[in-house]
Amino acid sequence: MLPRFAALCCIASLVWGQKALQDGERAFQAGNYAEAIRQFQSAHQQSPRCDILFFLGMAQYRMKDVPAALISFQSAAQCDPKMVFAYLGLGDAYAERGNDEEAAAAYSRALKLDARNPDALRGVGHVYLREKQFEKAVESLGALAKLEPGNAQVHADLGAAMFGAGDQDSAEVQFQTALRTNANYPAALLGLANIDLRKGQEEQAIAVLQKLVKLVPKAYEPHYLLGTAYNRHGQYGEAMAELQKSLELGGNESEIYYHLARAYGGLGRADERREALAKFGELTKKSKADAAGQREAAKLVEQSKALVDAGDVAGAALKLETARELRPADATILFRLGSLSYDMRRYDQARDYAQEAISLAPSEWVYHYLLGSVDKDAKRYEEARKSLEAAAVLKPTAAEVQNALGQVAVAVGNSKGAVVYFERAVQLDPKQPAYQQNLKAARAALRQ
Repeated sequence: MLPRFAALCCIASLVWGQKALQDGERAFQAGNYAEAIRQFQSAHQQSPRCDILFFLGMAQYRMKDVPAALISFQSAAQCDPKMVFAYLGLGDAYAERGNDEEAAAAYSRALKLDARNPDALRGVGHVYLREKQFEKAVESLGALAKLEPGNAQVHADLGAAMFGAGDQDSAEVQFQTALRTNANYPAALLGLANIDLRKGQEEQAIAVLQKLVKLVPKAYEPHYLLGTAYNRHGQYGEAMAELQKSLELGGNESEIYYHLARAYGGLGRADERREALAKFGELTKKSKADAAGQREAAKLVEQSKALVDAGDVAGAALKLETARELRPADATILFRLGSLSYDMRRYDQARDYAQEAISLAPSEWVYHYLLGSVDKDAKRYEEARKSLEAAAVLKPTAAEVQNALGQVAVAVGNSKGAVVYFERAVQLDPKQPAYQQNLKAARAALRQ
């Protein structure tokens, strides 16, 4: 991943001339990413340039340490809010983890800085396609197609977005454009086959799909579409074979079972037809339940906010716990639960929620701050220090983080360190009286 950034290391080392940076670039190019990380960390100690944090993130990404890479990319963006590459790194890394919400946010930040950036347009377009936000995908991929008119993949993706948005004629134009660039481009052939089926042109669709299954024999969707085309043409034996192949290759959509049941019916295989229809019903019910669950979770989050405002923290936590069951991979819900658990001094629960949130979105400084606060109050001072330092790296301007680090330093008897942290907190937020009082107490303790 991130191949487009690799050459930047060379440029950076030539311009800046730092030995550690040059050594890091050489190690990176040689594939020795552990050494590259060490050298980039050394280079950043010598010169706190924002770009070095980005290069560090690249090396960490190549080492498959994605959480560390996300922190480095976010730190680079925090250091230089106009660094487009940092947001692209965040977007790619989050997309790799399947966190589309964070990925889209990162790509969108990149586009605010450079509205014609092809990598940001491509990244956010793919996210919108996966999320079935077809109108947004059309907008992003349409802009990309103007920048890369000879790119078959871009036109095929744009065609898929247009097809999803209901603009069949425009989609067909894009698929044909892709095929003029690459006559055997699978995604474009698949798109045309979908359109042929939509138009009732089964024979034409079968011809395209027969070609496609030979080009990509391990992909399940061409076999599925070919099975549906055979069904429409009354070729039930061929349909059954293709649909079963689709399932063998990993397809598990409810529609596959529906069409398989139709093929079994055409062949007079009543028992197998009933089994396929039962599976179709099961998956359809689950899909509807999942969609309803997403809507219910959003409603519960809003209800929890109202309960917090009314002072009913325990009631709010119950609402959020139900929302978490419906959306277990939502970092914001986990963070809210962790915060409420922390307020109720349920430190073990709060720690678990905070750690889960960090595992999903490690570049969010406030999640590390929550975990550090939990461990600080639970007197797990070394763990608290590590989490709070991570938060400080991600958000150097957060006065509350510096104050919490000062409190940890006081707890372990480090009066000198406490003064440093409290001074930073006061500089960042001079109007906060608690920080002033903490600094005064730390200075008094240091004089003793």
